[in-house]
Amino acid sequence: MLQPRDRLLVHRNPTRVDPPTVYIKGEVTKPGRYPLTTNMHVEDLVRIAGGLKRSAYAESADLARFEMNGSQKGPGDRLEVNLTAAMNGDPKTDVPLRDGDILTIRQLPRWTDIGASMTVRGEVLHAGTYGIAPGERLSSVLARSGGFGPEAYPYGAVLMRGEVRELEMKSHMELVERVKAQQATLKALPETDNDQKNAKLTAIGQTEATLAQLQASAPIGRLVMHISPDMKAWQNTAADVQVRDGDVFFVPKKAGYVMVNGQVFNPTAVSFRPGRSAKWYLSQAGGVSQLADKKAVFVVRADGSVIAAKNNSSGWWGGDPLSATLRAGDMIVVPEKAPKIGGRNWAGIMQSAQLASSLALAVAYIHP
Repeated sequence: MLQPRDRLLVHRNPTRVDPPTVYIKGEVTKPGRYPLTTNMHVEDLVRIAGGLKRSAYAESADLARFEMNGSQKGPGDRLEVNLTAAMNGDPKTDVPLRDGDILTIRQLPRWTDIGASMTVRGEVLHAGTYGIAPGERLSSVLARSGGFGPEAYPYGAVLMRGEVRELEMKSHMELVERVKAQQATLKALPETDNDQKNAKLTAIGQTEATLAQLQASAPIGRLVMHISPDMKAWQNTAADVQVRDGDVFFVPKKAGYVMVNGQVFNPTAVSFRPGRSAKWYLSQAGGVSQLADKKAVFVVRADGSVIAAKNNSSGWWGGDPLSATLRAGDMIVVPEKAPKIGGRNWAGIMQSAQLASSLALAVAYIHP
């Protein structure tokens, strides 16, 4: 019997504050958290969640179950549920659910590959967009497009890929920020005499020009390849790359010239002459100017590989660029000599920026 000043406490119903729930994840229409009702089974939860998607793997599902240890939930059992049988009401597989159960509906194997396609453009017999199978190689898609046309130049073919473009764009933006940082450092340098002032102004101007080139030439996500007109010679080899959804393969016409850019007296396109070296093409453009960095000359091949003398001795990115025999579509780039001013990293950053902008310029005629 209650007395005066007694206090009566009425506690909340714990099942209403924190009601028992179950979770369903994966390939259903409405994945999420649902209240656990009386006598709820796997089939009930799937139907409440809107049913299975077309992408659902109906043979089995994963059921994670947690056990209560006092007031704490601890790891329990993991069950493999025959989903097809459970959805048909089989009492052996349509197991009853418990508080905290997580039912995961898996995706069909290679579901994301359904509808995958790539585009073939340029000098092929039948340009267009083609559906591709998992693991299919470039030679297979090229054969389906009718092969190279009579004006095709496979040496200069370009394969563009979205994920490569994203990685290149990230590096591209980082390089832009590094050039901007070097530009700010240069502007802060003292001007103790006229020579130092002139070197500072030259370096700032060079940095601004390089920065403008970088910002105007975004990467396209090119994969370097080495293919030839005879498809059988590279079919099913390392050069025969596996294609992916969204790839773009472009086959240009034969250029018929070699580009000479940078610090030369007459930057121009020189008519291609078989067997001629980069040094010969430089001479046809008037030779290098007084501002040229002769030791940093590099060649961008039409297939996307680079021959650079500095800090390289082997591979696609090494060799002696001036003595290299060039092919149609190749490009010679003569960088400007970096003034002896600024940090020790400045010259290296500028060379990287000039190379990046030249690689983009080499395929500027392509719009992915």
